[in-house]
Amino acid sequence: MSSPNLPEHIQKPHIRRIQPIPGKDPQGRPIVQLRDPFMLAMNKMLAIPLPAMQAVQRFDGEHDLQQIADAVKRPISDIQVLAQNMDQAGLLWGPTCDRMEAELKDKLHADGTFPMRHSRALGDNADAARTRLRQWMHDTEDPEIDGTIRGLIVPRLDFNALWPVYAGAYHTVRNQTVDHIILLGCNQSGLGSGVVLTQLGFQSPLGRATADTPMIDAFRQRLGDSILRDELDHITEHGPEMQIPWIQECIGADTPITAALVPDPLMPTDDDDEGAISHDAFATAAREIIAATDGHTLVVAAVDLSSVGPQAGEPRPVDDQRRFDVERHDREMLGQFASGDSKAFLEEVRRTHNPTRWSGLGPMSMALDIVQPREIELIDYRQMMLDDKGMAMITDASLTLA
Repeated sequence: MSSPNLPEHIQKPHIRRIQPIPGKDPQGRPIVQLRDPFMLAMNKMLAIPLPAMQAVQRFDGEHDLQQIADAVKRPISDIQVLAQNMDQAGLLWGPTCDRMEAELKDKLHADGTFPMRHSRALGDNADAARTRLRQWMHDTEDPEIDGTIRGLIVPRLDFNALWPVYAGAYHTVRNQTVDHIILLGCNQSGLGSGVVLTQLGFQSPLGRATADTPMIDAFRQRLGDSILRDELDHITEHGPEMQIPWIQECIGADTPITAALVPDPLMPTDDDDEGAISHDAFATAAREIIAATDGHTLVVAAVDLSSVGPQAGEPRPVDDQRRFDVERHDREMLGQFASGDSKAFLEEVRRTHNPTRWSGLGPMSMALDIVQPREIELIDYRQMMLDDKGMAMITDASLTLA
């Protein structure tokens, strides 16, 4: 029997959202690393034996330790230790993860920025990062788009593979004066059911990018503080951070940032979440705030397009025919996006059942509704294989909204 002195959240463990990563221990035995997207345990991952996943899958807040132990035919003491270890790592709902979330939020707000993570791939220092960015810009032809660019669609993944797509997009705003930037990212791993804003800036190898406090306050005044409720969701998404060094190099190191995560419009909404900020409410507020704010505001949506291959749930590796079919579908959808009508764009995605799993629909449709562009131009389109066996492929594009 488990101890009656155990707290309720250990007696009936309920796992938070995790990302299981298979691996092997030093002896070659299979293990699973339980990655917390929020990194409450400061980049430390709990590793468990593969068979223990049978128990973890029953950590649903409904079954107690004895029921779980009986189901997986293990001593209850083993299940109790597993639950306690997961709790210490912040992987269970309850007071421990609440405390760790509060401590992390306090630390982030004391720093004023999210820590540098994925953008570190540019280099170990500002000089190295700046040299690479300038070389990439030099090696990429300027698309020479006329007019004032009010929005960009840009990638959110690997610099080394997709730098021509990034560089093509940022060429178009290099000679424009931009006073404010609204960065839109996906919310694939966070907890918020609506649009989620942050009061924090970002770090990159080129230094700090500060938050646009006046603009953020304007959003809070119009939409309420619930738009900040799930602010830690921003830790789970790297798209906005990946734009920071390009913004610092091509637009201006002092340009203030307002970052928001946008949910997938194809996912069911939580009708019980009264504080969730809807797509339409945020888009309307953004248009009003931009109109009332001096200077030029640029809206940047960091997204991927298709995700295909066995790692995305498809039965066969990606071959040349699959690449051809994906590009044809992507270009058809980009053509629909270029009509500028977000509702028609999303309706076409629903009609076709999103067969290649476009993941950036939320930020893309939000950018359309905020900017309401008169003209949209495709700058570049690329397919990125994630391995040499055709197990996964991601596609990306860059577009301007004028």
